[in-house]
Amino acid sequence: MGTYAKWIILIIILLFFITFGVKNNQPVSLNYYLNIMTGELPLYGVIYISILVGIFIGMIMGLRSRLNLRKTAKNLQMENRELKEKAMEEKEEKPEEE
Repeated sequence: MGTYAKWIILIIILLFFITFGVKNNQPVSLNYYLNIMTGELPLYGVIYISILVGIFIGMIMGLRSRLNLRKTAKNLQMENRELKEKAMEEKEEKPEEE
């Protein structure tokens, strides 16, 4: 059921992007600082490029966070292993003391 819902939502989003592109195909030119101008691009192209740049920047920021989390998880696993080994050693030594 979940797979079908994902596909339906994906198709609806794709249809939205396609119809948006068809309705917004007017050419626009962008002006940057220092009087730098681009050639004419369709409006939907400018918007799609902006969305893709935003997604790319978000992925880069998320990648940094994921790498930090991976490092933390690795350190915690190592600490957990060490504590288990220490607990096993103490458990083995305890019957000898009695």
